[in-house]
Amino acid sequence: MRLLFVTQDFPPDVGGIQTYSWEVATRLAERVEALEVIAPHRPSAARVDRAAPPAVTRVRGRPDLLPVTALFTVARRAVRLRADVALHAQWQTVGASALARWLTGYPRRIVCAAHGRELLFNPLSGRSGLGAAYDRFRRWSLAQPDALLPVSRYTARLLQERGVPPARLRVVPNGTDPNRFRPRGGRALRDRLGIGRRPMLLTVGRLVPRKGVDTVLRALPRIAASVPEVQYMVAGTGPDRSRLERLAVRKGVRDRVHFVGHVADDALPSYYSAADLFVMPAREAPPDVEGFGLVFLEANACGTPAVGARSGGVPDAIVDGETGLLVPPAAPTALASALASLLHAPEQLATLGRQGRTRTLRTANWQEVARNVHALLSEVASHRPLP
Repeated sequence: MRLLFVTQDFPPDVGGIQTYSWEVATRLAERVEALEVIAPHRPSAARVDRAAPPAVTRVRGRPDLLPVTALFTVARRAVRLRADVALHAQWQTVGASALARWLTGYPRRIVCAAHGRELLFNPLSGRSGLGAAYDRFRRWSLAQPDALLPVSRYTARLLQERGVPPARLRVVPNGTDPNRFRPRGGRALRDRLGIGRRPMLLTVGRLVPRKGVDTVLRALPRIAASVPEVQYMVAGTGPDRSRLERLAVRKGVRDRVHFVGHVADDALPSYYSAADLFVMPAREAPPDVEGFGLVFLEANACGTPAVGARSGGVPDAIVDGETGLLVPPAAPTALASALASLLHAPEQLATLGRQGRTRTLRTANWQEVARNVHALLSEVASHRPLP
C-alpha cells in the first residue's frame, strides 16, 4: 500500500492531534510500501523531520489555511506517490484529496480520522452567513471519505449527527507509548517538590474551563477533611490559571495546591509516577470537548489510576472500576467522595494502577492503534466494504 498522510497538526507543535499524527504516521511507515506526510511548515521542523521514518513535505503558511495552501501539494504528491489511500488526521484537509482524486484519479481512496472538537468548533460562527457556509463545507468534507476513524464512541455519535452513515465508521481508540510512559522517577520528584509521602493528586493539561480543574478545587476542602495531608499538583499553562489560583484562595486550599506550569515531555512520566491519583473531570462546553483524553492513558501507563468524568470520549479512555473511576461531570461532591475513598484504599489504588498499566501494554498503545488503522486502510484500499 502507498499512503499519503495529511495533517494540519504535526510536531514540533504539541497537542493531542499532533501526538496522534506522529505516532500513527511513524508506525504505519513500518507497515506500508511507501508513506509520505504533508504537514505545515515550522522553523524548527527540520530536527523533527530528520527523526521521522516517513518523508515529510512541509507546506508554508498558517496551519489553519492548509486546506487551501496544500491543494496543489496534495495533488502533486498523490500522483507522484501513486497513492492508494490518503489518510487525513482531521476533516479540514479532506477537500484537497477529494479535488485531487477528481482531477487525477489519485489518491484512489480517502480515509479521515475524527477526534471531537473539530466537529463542533466553527471559527466563523456569528458572521452573517459565513458560519452556515462553514458548516455546509464541513458536511461536504465529511461526505468525501470512503471511511472515517473516530477515536471514541462519542466522536462516532458526533459524526452520525452530521450525516455520516454508521457503515462508514470504525472506532479506533487512541493509545499511548508504554515504553516512554512507565513507572519511574516518582519518589525522587516527590522529594524534590517537598511532597514526601503525603497523598498527591495530579492534573496534566491546558488550563481551560473544560478540563475541570475548578471542579477539583471545589472538591478539595471535602477531600482535605477526610485526608488532611492531601496535595494537588497542577501541571500545565493556559488562560484559566489566574482564575483557578483565585478560586483556590477562596476555597481555603491554596497552601495545598501547586501550579507547576509547563512540564517538559521527558519529565512527564516522573509526575505521573509520583501521583497517587490522576484526576481530570473534564466537562462538555461545546465547542470545547474532550474527544478522548490521552493523559488518562499516560497516567495508567505509569501505574497511576485515573479519575475522570462521564463526558465526551473519556469513558473510552478510562475503564470504570478497572483502570480508574468515572464520576458525573461538574459534580464536586461526587468527585470528593470518589477521590477520598480511593486515597483511603491503598490496595485498590495499587490494583487499579496495575490493571491500567497492563491495559496499555496489551491494547491501549500506539502499536495496536497503528495495526488497527492499517487493517482498515487495507480493507479500503482493496475496495472491500467495511463489515
